[in-house]
Amino acid sequence: MVRRYGRSSLVGSLAVMCVLALAACEKPAPGVSVVSGMTSAHRQALCWSFDGEPLSAQTCAQDVVTEALDGGDVGRIPVIPGQVIGISVDPVVADAGWYPVIGSQRLTQQPVTATYYRFTYPDLQEVPADGVSLQVVAGTEGTLGLWVFQLIPAPGVE
Repeated sequence: MVRRYGRSSLVGSLAVMCVLALAACEKPAPGVSVVSGMTSAHRQALCWSFDGEPLSAQTCAQDVVTEALDGGDVGRIPVIPGQVIGISVDPVVADAGWYPVIGSQRLTQQPVTATYYRFTYPDLQEVPADGVSLQVVAGTEGTLGLWVFQLIPAPGVE
């Protein structure tokens, strides 16, 4: 005797498999893109607070930034002094408030709450040969997330 399975049991089995597959997936951290000239780079957060609580210094410390920069796990963006650099963040980052930092200098006094921000790399400041870090820091009452990019001299610019 041949046993036939109904369409409802097939659909039920597929639904269970989909739920199990989704349960095994991790929610990705939000992303940030940096654009300058014809080059762009997109990265997910090096660290992100999924629960909305500020990250501890041990979770997202300067060591994380240094390790990312030393290991090359950052987007490299060639820039020319006087060129516009754009930063685009996911909406969840904008909702949290964020600010850009070059080297150790914060570029804005108030947190940015838009998904896009642009600035001009200083015209009279050359880009160091080994580059300079561009950090995007999310959060107004403590750090909720961190992204790191490396601004490097554009080829042919000295």
